[in-house]
Amino acid sequence: MRVLLVCDHVYPIAKTNGAGKKPILSPSGAGCHQFDLLANGLSEKGHDVSYLVHHLPGTSSPEGVELIDAPIEDVDIVHLKTCSFPEVIAHYQSMGIPVFATNHAYIPEMTPTCEWMYVSKTLANLYGKTQYIWNGLDPKEYIYSSKKEDYFLFMADMTRHIPKGLDIALKLSKDLNFRLIVAGTAKEQEDIDKVQQMCDEYGAEYIGDIDGVQKAKVLTNARALISPSRLPESFGMTLAEALLSGTPVICSNVGAYGEIVPSEVGFVCDDESDYHHAIKNIDSIDNEKCRSYALQSFDYLNTTEKYIEFYKQMIIKSQTEKSLEHLTSSK
Repeated sequence: MRVLLVCDHVYPIAKTNGAGKKPILSPSGAGCHQFDLLANGLSEKGHDVSYLVHHLPGTSSPEGVELIDAPIEDVDIVHLKTCSFPEVIAHYQSMGIPVFATNHAYIPEMTPTCEWMYVSKTLANLYGKTQYIWNGLDPKEYIYSSKKEDYFLFMADMTRHIPKGLDIALKLSKDLNFRLIVAGTAKEQEDIDKVQQMCDEYGAEYIGDIDGVQKAKVLTNARALISPSRLPESFGMTLAEALLSGTPVICSNVGAYGEIVPSEVGFVCDDESDYHHAIKNIDSIDNEKCRSYALQSFDYLNTTEKYIEFYKQMIIKSQTEKSLEHLTSSK
């Protein structure tokens, strides 16, 4: 199969080292990383991948993945990270080539210009749809350990530190007297400074943006990841990252969080008393169960297989529609 992937970041999104407490353009980058991994997975499964993405001259890519600067004609299907490529969508639709985009967030005012695949059942249902494929991660990028250090971790895009619930995590750390490490950066220095001030006030350790081995170690050594988000989360990549590291999750009951965190790997909380119960009982969660659940649920190769099946359905549907149009026009 000849697959064209379209994304808008600078390839590759993953970095060896984090930016620390410096601003970066894409503090999260989760959706972009999904596409990089999907490109890898498709090539590993024997498919030809053309990747329309920003990249510097000489940037290397895995065998079977060709980085390109402009749309090409010889493809079977086009898969976009978002719907923010109207010219690309229109170009391939005019050629009769199936086109779809992954939807990562609930934006009710957005009108789809092509087929959508959703990253969770929760998100799909908000649009009155049923098709969804969970995001995937590369287990090799994470370290599993059942031995934990005595701290809890809050990790998020600090551009949205209040909607992500940093203030809730900080208050919990003070009320229950536990060590809290805060990771993540923002687009603007102003937000980074605000986060630093909040952490200083509550005695939390702010380490900024982390990536690579440092991120893997911080995740696997934590007793738990705390994510008391106020947002209608469409998925929860940091939760999946923690679980792959054998680290249980304590999160709010918003969006898809409850969908991806069953009771054997964490606590989904509705109020302050739930958070207190979760923190006091976190050691009841089996770290190995967290890891095994994540391997079954979030391995990018499993995600890739599901996308391949969807590609086949889209191609068959397109071919059937073309045949019907031909029959109708020939009468």
